[in-house]
Amino acid sequence: MNKLLAALLALAALPALAGRPLRSETADVPDAGSCELEAAAARAHSSGLPALRNTDAAFACGVGAQTQAGLGVTRAAGDTFSAARLVGKTTLLTPERGRTGWGIAYGVDAAKTPDVSWRIDNFGLLAAATRQLAGGLLVHANLGWNRSRTARQNTTLWSLGIETTSDLTVAADVFGDDRSKPGVAAGMGYSFGGGFSASISYALLLESPRVKLLTLGAKLVF
Repeated sequence: MNKLLAALLALAALPALAGRPLRSETADVPDAGSCELEAAAARAHSSGLPALRNTDAAFACGVGAQTQAGLGVTRAAGDTFSAARLVGKTTLLTPERGRTGWGIAYGVDAAKTPDVSWRIDNFGLLAAATRQLAGGLLVHANLGWNRSRTARQNTTLWSLGIETTSDLTVAADVFGDDRSKPGVAAGMGYSFGGGFSASISYALLLESPRVKLLTLGAKLVF
């Protein structure tokens, strides 16, 4: 896998069930029976390399016991890379005004490349904290672990994010792991009513070569 494709996947992949344009995972989950359908398209570019495109789709529902479960698929650079994932999130303490909420996100994925058939690859576990600040702001902190069977390595993941809570959402994140330099992301989204929203975000991976990623997303909540 070339460096640009690897960086695109690292930038485009959302931690389990985070809502665009935010990258950091939140500690809350939707009510039982509430579902979300989300799709996104991304374009990654790095100096001296041809641009690559990535598409994602995810479906998730609240299943009770303060838990959300979902399925997702990713397709990158045409048929160069495909992945399917099974993810979940459980709230341990619901975020409330003046109280930090806590949750855990978890998942497993299977990947396929032209030279390798489908195989289970990554296992992940992430702790998420959410706290409401003054002025309708939410701040999120993540710390997690990922195990790659293909690379035969463990990786520590982290993220800090902040977002507004109005119909016009503005979000920003800084994120990274213990194997590379951090990345930064910012974006905005708008809720049009009827459960439909759209978003746009821009991310930059500070590792060399620097990769820039523009993502457009749409979500339906029902």
